[in-house]
Amino acid sequence: MAAQQHRHPLARLVWRFAAMLAFICCATLLASAYLIEGSLRNAQQEAFSARFALATQRAATAAENALALGVPLAPDTPLAQLLTREAALEPVLYGFTVETAQGKTLLQAAGRHPAPATDDAVALAQTAIRNDLGQTVGWTRLRYDESALHTARQHLSQAVWTSAWLASALLCLGLAGCCAWLLRHTQGGRKRSRLPLGERTALLLAAIALLTAVLLALGWRAATAGQASIAPDQMAKATAVARSSAALVARALAAGVPLDQLVGVDAHAAALHSRSPEITALAVVTADGHTMAGGTPLQPGPWTVQAPVTLPGANQPSAQVLLQVDSGLLARRLQGTLLDMAFLGVVSLLLALEWVALGLGTRGARALSVWQARRSADPAERRAWRAGSAAAVRPALFLFMLAEEFTRPFLPTWGRSLAPEGALFTPDTLAGLPLAAFLAVVALLQWPLAAWSERFGRRRGLALGALLGAAGLAWAALQPQFAALLGARIVSAVGFAMVFVSAQGAVIDGSSAGDRAHSLAQFVRAILVAGLCGPPLGGLAAERWGVPATFALAAAVSLLAAAVAWLQVPPGRPAPASAPQAAARRAPLAAVLRQPGLAALLLGCAMPAKLLLAALCFYLLPLHLQDQGEGSAVIGRLQTVYPLTMVLLVPVAARLADRWRQRRGFVLAGGLLAGAGAVLAWPTAGSAWYLALVLLVLGLGQALSITPQSAMVADLARSLPERQGAAVLGLFRLTERSGSALGPVMAAWLLPLLGFGPAVALIGALVLGGSAAYGWSQRSARARAVNP
Repeated sequence: MAAQQHRHPLARLVWRFAAMLAFICCATLLASAYLIEGSLRNAQQEAFSARFALATQRAATAAENALALGVPLAPDTPLAQLLTREAALEPVLYGFTVETAQGKTLLQAAGRHPAPATDDAVALAQTAIRNDLGQTVGWTRLRYDESALHTARQHLSQAVWTSAWLASALLCLGLAGCCAWLLRHTQGGRKRSRLPLGERTALLLAAIALLTAVLLALGWRAATAGQASIAPDQMAKATAVARSSAALVARALAAGVPLDQLVGVDAHAAALHSRSPEITALAVVTADGHTMAGGTPLQPGPWTVQAPVTLPGANQPSAQVLLQVDSGLLARRLQGTLLDMAFLGVVSLLLALEWVALGLGTRGARALSVWQARRSADPAERRAWRAGSAAAVRPALFLFMLAEEFTRPFLPTWGRSLAPEGALFTPDTLAGLPLAAFLAVVALLQWPLAAWSERFGRRRGLALGALLGAAGLAWAALQPQFAALLGARIVSAVGFAMVFVSAQGAVIDGSSAGDRAHSLAQFVRAILVAGLCGPPLGGLAAERWGVPATFALAAAVSLLAAAVAWLQVPPGRPAPASAPQAAARRAPLAAVLRQPGLAALLLGCAMPAKLLLAALCFYLLPLHLQDQGEGSAVIGRLQTVYPLTMVLLVPVAARLADRWRQRRGFVLAGGLLAGAGAVLAWPTAGSAWYLALVLLVLGLGQALSITPQSAMVADLARSLPERQGAAVLGLFRLTERSGSALGPVMAAWLLPLLGFGPAVALIGALVLGGSAAYGWSQRSARARAVNP
């Protein structure tokens, strides 16, 4: 039986596809383990070192009080005795040092153990000592033993990575078993059974189920290990905070304030919670167990620490300070990382679908799809890979668009941070200049590149454009300056225009009128999946490695796109620049616009749709979310709502528009829905969930209209004589990209005047008006056709 399976001509392709899925899923697991370990290490470092920072802060405050009273910072003073007592509280403290701003040592207080001369585990915490004018006059420095932190990190890392490698092995074994089972039940002898799903779909669903299970297991194991490792440090930090609060209470009692008249306990507790979110409540309890007014009644427990309030010379504590620690803080802090893991899982499976042609080769991917389609009753599925040009172009196009999408979560905010001081325009206006310049160059090049791409060749145009895009991204990575960023975006724009025009031309050249919308849907899907995968990956990279490193990563991906384009896209035959064709391409703009319904479609639907998309998703959304305190990772995750909606619905809308022959109706309905969704942004005051709803409605509307709109223009271009259609396609791209270029400019103008919500709503009203004008023009045209 096994021999029969492996002798099947396409069984090897199925195994290669399973291996590709396993590789991508394992890479996702390892990346998730890296993210989890980084989050846990940061939480561990913060919990461990916070109590030493508190100790130096108390020492600096005591030194400032001494200076205010005219007491010198010298040995044999109350300050030196206080620091000696503080240093003896914990065995890991090596001692305090008080130095002048010039580095001269004023006093030292040794701990229980002397600090080693050279030891990598010796860490330093320091706090500035300031005078009444706020000037730094000295430093308090505390050296402590960090070996316990190193040991805890090793245990935590071992637990995370052991779980990750074990999960990877189980996932590979599970996919291998699914692959063998599928081949046995679809290629066996007389007892074979026909599956309701094809092999590729079944393997993908198995990968989804296995990856979801192992990601959940990895998250649970990491949270358990992190809680066990970090909880002792959290309790030690809380104990240090409780001692500091007890010292404040003791100082008030020593000054003659009765314990029952103690005030400010609630304000002190709120200040502690703002600095240390894991501290949820504070109470001052008398010796007889009575809680002072302003405090929260607490009882001793496993997540409660206490510190005695003892006056000098007293044998018994006068009161106690109780602090309650939130045991679920670490789990909530890990929620963002677990959400990143979930997005990584979705991105990895989408990458698997886009990289089928890379992993199997274009011929192998087509053969596997045809094999599956032959057993399917769905005619749309049978012709899914018939357009060979779309299948060949899609991997290179996806990689290049992925590189550009890496920059979307941070490009406006990065431009604002690099904006020069004293410039003529505000930083918010300059933030949109690199994006507007990029989109303007892309728009201006659509018309001339429509003819150039035919003469130069689709493959060469793709490869050259990807190389230019890589050069621009690398320039932005090497020179983090505003002028360099602007120039780099212009260079990348030239490459983007070349790639877009060449790829779209190759898809149209390889399709027929019957399946043009479906072929263009493959083209659009590659762009949309890149828009779905790029922002969360770019946001994660920018948040962890910085913006220049993310630009460098995008440049590497763009170089890979150039290599894939050269290796996989068919060379084709560049069209000769004959005199009739050249004359046709130089057709006047007015003559092109006189084509029936074209002007209304371009100006009423194409331009406003791209204007809204660029204004909201590319410019307003990142700036608004950053002003709300969100990071690049959160911005990237929210930016995936629109492309995810498009990825899911564009193929469906394209298929229904072709089947029902209602492309104009889909375009009109999509424009009205997208404009209405943008108008809904008016009451938005910062709610991420409401913004996600706005993006969802926007994506739904544009999913209905984008592919039917492109197919209508392509059909019109193909119907014109002597290749005059190149001018129509060029004008269509020019109109779309002009709307994209105007979007950030209009948004930068409206944002300071109206605010985020009203600015988006006003642009949405413009889209509604354009769609209504297009619908009215189509109704008028039909009326003239019926009653000439």
